[in-house]
Amino acid sequence: MIKAIVFDKDGTLLDFDATWNEAVGAAFDQISDAQARETSADMFGYDLASRTLLPHSPFVSESNDVVMGLVNDLIDVETFERTINQVSRLNVVPSSEATATLKTLVANGVKLAIATNDSEVVARHHVSALGWTQLFTSVKGYDSGHGAKPGPGMILAAVEECGATPGSYLMVGDSVHDILAGQAAGATTVAIGNNQGALSLADHKIKKMTELIALVKFLQQQEMNDSTNFASDATVNDI
Repeated sequence: MIKAIVFDKDGTLLDFDATWNEAVGAAFDQISDAQARETSADMFGYDLASRTLLPHSPFVSESNDVVMGLVNDLIDVETFERTINQVSRLNVVPSSEATATLKTLVANGVKLAIATNDSEVVARHHVSALGWTQLFTSVKGYDSGHGAKPGPGMILAAVEECGATPGSYLMVGDSVHDILAGQAAGATTVAIGNNQGALSLADHKIKKMTELIALVKFLQQQEMNDSTNFASDATVNDI
């Protein structure tokens, strides 16, 4: 049975563009040195003209310490990161039908967790802003002491807090890092979105969050059928 589901946060539970594009833009607006602003934006993978994070931006999948390390010598990263996080809390937007899906899963007895390469405190702020605090048993970030994705540490720590044993938990994410982390943690992996790398690696693929409910039911029914078949086979062999 599926006892726990671990989610990536940005791009999976949250609408990535709506939550982060303007937040990052606001942080770049505060950099007065034009050359430093342009150079750091290029390294950050941010288009200053369109005010959007580009698909190849390390901010999409790398941990915050790695991303900030790229521009540390060019700008005041402490102020930069603080601005991004403050503005994101004001703009945080859930992915379509995420709230309804999460509530349904919890109502069906599934425990939920987050494993994000964002910081734990920012993840908890986002969860709180969306009224999700009571829905999540565990929230882990790159700085929670278990390493960052694609390593398995934070997923393993999260499912332990959920009381889930091997074979009873899923990892849902939109990036290659998410799927690799899930595989390393022994999870059944589910890719959501359009990242072809993630889609090609995952055990299952969904286009939208609500499809996860049907997938969980399918996997649970499949497990029940396999158990029934195994019991039947054992009886025949015993005879």
